[in-house]
Formats: sequence, C-alpha cells, structure tokens
Amino acid sequence: MILDLLRQTLFVRKFVDDVRSIEENSLFAFEVPSALLGGRASTATSTICALLPPDFRFYYQIVAIVLFQNIFNAILGVLMFKIVVEPRQQRTAMQTEKESSSNSDSGDRQDAASDTLAFLFALGIAMPCVVLEPVYVIRALEIRNAGLIMLFLATPIVNSLRITEALFGFAPVPTRTSLWNYVVYFSCLFGMEFDLGNPKRASWEFFRKRLATLGRDFAIVSVVVSVLKPCGYEFFETGDIAAAVYSMDHTLQEMVSWRHLLNNFFVAFLLSASLSQETIGVSLLYNIFYGVQTYEVVLNPMLKSKSPSDFWGRRWNVLVHTGLKNGVYKPTRKRTSSKLLAVVATFVVSGIIHEYVNYVLFSGKYNGNGHGITMNDEDASYKITWKQMLFFGWNGILVSLEYCIGHWKIFQWMSRSLPPIVVTALVVCSALPLAHLFTGDWIKHGFFDAVHIGTPIIVCRRE
Repeated sequence: MILDLLRQTLFVRKFVDDVRSIEENSLFAFEVPSALLGGRASTATSTICALLPPDFRFYYQIVAIVLFQNIFNAILGVLMFKIVVEPRQQRTAMQTEKESSSNSDSGDRQDAASDTLAFLFALGIAMPCVVLEPVYVIRALEIRNAGLIMLFLATPIVNSLRITEALFGFAPVPTRTSLWNYVVYFSCLFGMEFDLGNPKRASWEFFRKRLATLGRDFAIVSVVVSVLKPCGYEFFETGDIAAAVYSMDHTLQEMVSWRHLLNNFFVAFLLSASLSQETIGVSLLYNIFYGVQTYEVVLNPMLKSKSPSDFWGRRWNVLVHTGLKNGVYKPTRKRTSSKLLAVVATFVVSGIIHEYVNYVLFSGKYNGNGHGITMNDEDASYKITWKQMLFFGWNGILVSLEYCIGHWKIFQWMSRSLPPIVVTALVVCSALPLAHLFTGDWIKHGFFDAVHIGTPIIVCRRE
C-alpha cells in the first residue's frame, strides 16, 4: 500500500539515464574553436559548449529513499539491540558474578540459549532482511536509476557488517550503552562521531565545513565528468581493446600500458570524488535529522596514500573499512590468531559485497537505446564473473605483502626519502593494472551518467 502510493507520487518520474541536452536544458551556451579543445581526431571546425544544470527532481527521490531506509533500519536496530546487543552486554556485566556463583551451570545454559537466539535472529532474520529488502523495494517502486539503486544498497553494504560486529561483540562501545545510541547508529548509514560515550552534536561550524567540502566535491566531479563523459570515460584511445574496458581478456602488456593505467586512474579518481560528494551530501540529511556529526568517508586516497593499507584502511571508503574491520577482521583474528588470515578474509568478504552490489545495480535488461536498467531476471544484462573478487583479492595480496615485507630497508628508505606524491603514485600504480575489473562494468552499464543527473556539467558538441 505504502509502496504503491510512493510509486504513483514521488517516484512517478522514472530517472534512468542522463538525458539532458544543449537544446533543452542549457543555462547558457558558447562556441569554442575545436582546435582549442584538442581530443580525438575530428573534421569539425567549431564546438558548441553549454552548462547543463542539475535535475533537482532527482533530489526529491533521494530524500524520500533516505527517510524510507532510515525508518526500516531504525526498526531493525531496535530488534538488534534487544535481541543481540543488550543480552551480550548483560552477560558481560554479570560474568564475574556468574563465575563465583554456585548456579554457574544454570547460568551457562541461559547464556547458551541467549547466544542461540542471537545467532538465529542475526543470521536468520536480520541479515536476510538487509540483503533482500532493497531488491524488493527497488522492484516495487520500479527504480531504474543506478544512483538511486546505489542509495538503497547502502543498507546491505553497511548494516550487514554491523550485524556481524554486534553478533561477535565488536560494535563500538558507545553504541552499546543505550537503546537510543544504538538505534541512531544502526539507522544512520554513515560513521558517527562520539564524544564521552555519546554521539557528538553537530554544530554550525560543522555544517559550514561540510558544505564547503561538498561544494569542492561538486566542482571536482563536474569538471571530471565534463571531460570524461564525451569520450565514454576512456580519455585515451587504447586501440583494439577500447571496446572492452569491462573485459577480463586484457594481456599483461595491455594492463601495464600507460594509456590503460591513466584511463583507470581517471575513472578511479572520478569514483573517489563521486563517493566523497555523494556520501557527504546524503550524510547531511542524517546530520540534520539526528543532530549528530558523521565523519568523512573518503580522504583523498588517489593523491595522498602512503601504502596499500593506508589506501584501503584509512582513506578509501573509511565507513566500509570500519565495518569490515569490526565485522570480519576482528572476529576472524580473535578466532584464528592470524593477522594474515584475517586480512585475506576481509578482502574476500569485501569482494563478495561488491559482487552483490554489481549484481543488483546492473542485473537487468537494457532498453532499446542502450540506456537504463529495468529489473528483469529473464534477460539479465549482467552476469557474475567474479571480477570484484579478483580485484579485491589482488589488493588483499598487496596488503598482506606489506605486512610481510614492508619492514624491509628498501621500502622504509622509499617511504622516508621519496617525495610523497611519488610514493602515492607507486601505491596507486600497484592496483591500477587491474582497476578495470572494478570500474569496467560501471562504465559499460552507464553508472556515472545515471548517478550524475544531479550534478551540473559542461557538454560540448562538435559542428
């Protein structure tokens, strides 16, 4: 009933791809000699460029999705606290008393029953809910835009890990102290800042800094999309492999060619800036609604990383890293006492999550003009080929090698003596040869065009 009402009102406008045009949407247009723009060969003598404003109707649906998911996650958060988190806290508080009690056998049986209930609820109910709910709602609302679909997928990406961290006792300490703290934490799909055991309140200065950062990211993304969009997000021609950016058939020579590396860098830089822009923009809704501070998710990994672990652990998607650390790495290391095995398990789970995300994002049938996604299992345009597993597996190997040989004198000398930008370039280049496995399908299926309907861009047409 509610979903039908939403589909017929707020979601009656079906955003699919970016269909803005110079003729219908430009704020202003200007002519530029084609020689000044360079680029790929063309016989055109002049180029018409125009500034296209964002489609603000896109933001109405973003707000509606955030509110809907917030309610869903708040309800699930209450149940998680009452069934999983609170009983574990009570058992921890009573541990000393239980050990000295003469009724320890009875207490052990009660603890076993409580643990069983927690595992059954967390893995049998809560986890399927966060994984399947977005798929159901996306289909019910007939959402076809990859950017809006991605917003729904924030729930399984973040809260599947929060479920496992709570189940194994690694939820952040302040979230365990009260029902309110945990519900705010579980329903806010961004990392919260805490102060003296409570969520840190958002101040006017916090909002000022966030708006300034958001403006910076909008400017960066607008420029990069304006440059990459006309050439299909491959700035440099790569010969025979140009049509196979999503392919797994690249030769070693192709993967280490400078054109391939730079194309992958530009797309990864765009993805990094887009992720920063989108997470800051959406997190502002939670900042306003709850009045709490959230931390930045992306911290310039493409230009400031000092090592593979710094790239993945402290700069690229800090939110997911924190979830993987608490929900996978710590439980695995606690039970195996192996740092290496915990790192491998973390990257394997990360690969599985990204395979799931790509399947939901792109599993559908393209319409006649090659744009947009409709959920149609009978003729799916996306097949799981485990590219994400390969990419994140490779990066897991890089991080593992860092732990094993990073203390060697040659690497310590490089870290201390080389200019920071050179160190960052070496770190990024270690992942770039295989980066097309991560971003290729996003280009193929039009993700960047779909998600940046709400971003002002400059488009040019040669004449």
